[in-house]
Amino acid sequence: MKNDITYRQGLRSKGFQTSVPATGADQTLSLSGLAKQFEGILFSATTGAAPQTIIDASQLRVSLIINNDVVIDEDVVYNYSLSAQGGFGGGFPFFIPFPRRLTGQDTILLRVTNSSGATQLLNSTVYYRNDI
Repeated sequence: MKNDITYRQGLRSKGFQTSVPATGADQTLSLSGLAKQFEGILFSATTGAAPQTIIDASQLRVSLIINNDVVIDEDVVYNYSLSAQGGFGGGFPFFIPFPRRLTGQDTILLRVTNSSGATQLLNSTVYYRNDI
């Protein structure tokens, strides 16, 4: 059929885990060199001491910068999370859309600050396409 989605146009995901001490952390989100479209991101947070325990994502603030374009600017992770304590909770796909064109040689930076006083793990899932 003429309107079929090709394999390269299919939605892909890549996960990242960032250890965020009380001083904060920067994480480069490296995607395949074939990535041509950033679709969105989803966060979930856990404590470093108990990785299976979901925590209050309001203790982490995040900035997302794609090729010097500030997409998220110091916002609370809770607003972009799927968690037992809150955040959004419905619809598929389970991510916040921020569509941006990519070149395959992109700089995607996640900057996280932590107000909890303890090191936390921030799990991030990036959704992208290799073709538009």
